[in-house]
Amino acid sequence: MDCKNIILNELLNKYEVSKSLVSNSNRKIILKVDKLKEYNIEDYEAKKLFHDVVFDLEKKQIVFYSWKPYEKRQLIR
Repeated sequence: MDCKNIILNELLNKYEVSKSLVSNSNRKIILKVDKLKEYNIEDYEAKKLFHDVVFDLEKKQIVFYSWKPYEKRQLIR
């Protein structure tokens, strides 16, 4: 499972169907990770790998994330 490619492809797909593609819009493209089957909150190792990929993408300023309320360091919103 390559989480990085999955995240980036999903964001790209959302961007391509948004109005931002055809107009000059500054709207954020939001990906709800709880809808992704790869974000398995029941499997600790898979969830940790997913979080590590998101942290790495944020360091590179490609994506930004937030935690679910009361679930800091547990579930990405």
